[in-house]
Amino acid sequence: MAIETKFNQTPKKFKLPKVKHRKFLIFGGLALLIFIAVTITNAMPLQVNVIALHPKDFSKGFTEEGEVMAAQEWPIFNPVEGKLQSLKVQNGDSVKKGQVLLEMNISDFKYQLEGLKAQLQSLEGQRLENDKSPDQAQIAQQTLLIQLAEKDVQTEGQNLTRMKALYDAGTIARVQYEEAERTFEKAKNLLEQQKLGLQLIYEQHQTSQGTELYYSNQKKAVQAQIDQLEDKINKAAVVAPQDGIIKDLSLKEGNVIPQGQQILTVFTNEGYKLESFVLASDALDIKVGSPVQVIQATSSGDKSFAGTVDAVAISAIERVSPLGLKENRVKVTILLSEDSPKVVLGSNVDVKFTTLEVPNQLMVPKTALFPYQEGEAVWLIREGKAKIQPVKKGLENDSQVTIEEGLMEGDLILQDPNLKELKEGKSLKETL
Repeated sequence: MAIETKFNQTPKKFKLPKVKHRKFLIFGGLALLIFIAVTITNAMPLQVNVIALHPKDFSKGFTEEGEVMAAQEWPIFNPVEGKLQSLKVQNGDSVKKGQVLLEMNISDFKYQLEGLKAQLQSLEGQRLENDKSPDQAQIAQQTLLIQLAEKDVQTEGQNLTRMKALYDAGTIARVQYEEAERTFEKAKNLLEQQKLGLQLIYEQHQTSQGTELYYSNQKKAVQAQIDQLEDKINKAAVVAPQDGIIKDLSLKEGNVIPQGQQILTVFTNEGYKLESFVLASDALDIKVGSPVQVIQATSSGDKSFAGTVDAVAISAIERVSPLGLKENRVKVTILLSEDSPKVVLGSNVDVKFTTLEVPNQLMVPKTALFPYQEGEAVWLIREGKAKIQPVKKGLENDSQVTIEEGLMEGDLILQDPNLKELKEGKSLKETL
């Protein structure tokens, strides 16, 4: 009976742990997996880009904009005021030295010239007649000469004002401005002579010597005006000063052009030069003969070619920057090398000036440095491990720094000092 009771008992069922115990087991398993993953990750080397240090030439400079110009060119200015009668050339035309480029209308000059020659003959006739009693016809004639002389003074005065404005703007040479001054003074002297002639008309009856002096001065005054008109007539046909090509021509036949205005430019198609305006503080480091790098933007990419500093202006001028700021800048003229690619006159290029060159320097990119303690440092690889290396900087340019202390040739430094997981002792795998 006891045996039956033992075999009839229901066996006990297996019970799962309680819920809070299951959570503990799950979180514990996750923590273990994370620990294993972190351990494996820390054990794996970090892939990094490195730079192998080797001595290189250090250079420092700056970049400015330059304008392409012909290596040789001659601006042509209008020699006489008046109307453009005949235009012989157009932009792009090739011309020879001495070839007529344009002609100004000289009909008014011819009329004035004939009148003055008639006056000169009349004076000679009056001198021969030696009439000591001045009549009204002489006075009227002299008054007319004074009026003509006053008109010349007014005309030359206006021309001098225009030439001064052109000279102040730097578009004409000083010798042209001084020539206008002399012409104006000559016209004033002629006016004074004419006034003196009128005075002599009234005084000529006193002595025969005074009469002779009067006629002599009158003839000189008229002859001076004749010479002036003949000079204008000769200059009315403008000729090419050298063989070359025409540019900057914007006039049409019939245009009225003041004396001294630039009308066109003749240039040679044999080489180019650049004009660049640099800050006065930077100009101190630019020397004549120094090489420069010229960069021209094209549809197929930037093209680089060489140039040489040909001249540095001795004084600065005030220019307005693209931002509207007034700056003192110095004009620098640059000659391009003979093998330079084709460029377009008037186009803009970038000019890289080199102001300092030091050979055999250990250099690192500025981006490889980071603040450390009271100075700066780089990450480098020592026996496959990351190591912080303090350094002492030297010369700097826009992108690189020379290292005076802390590194040596052959060292491998990290390009990016801000990588995640980067710390001292971290295993690294470099990529050059």
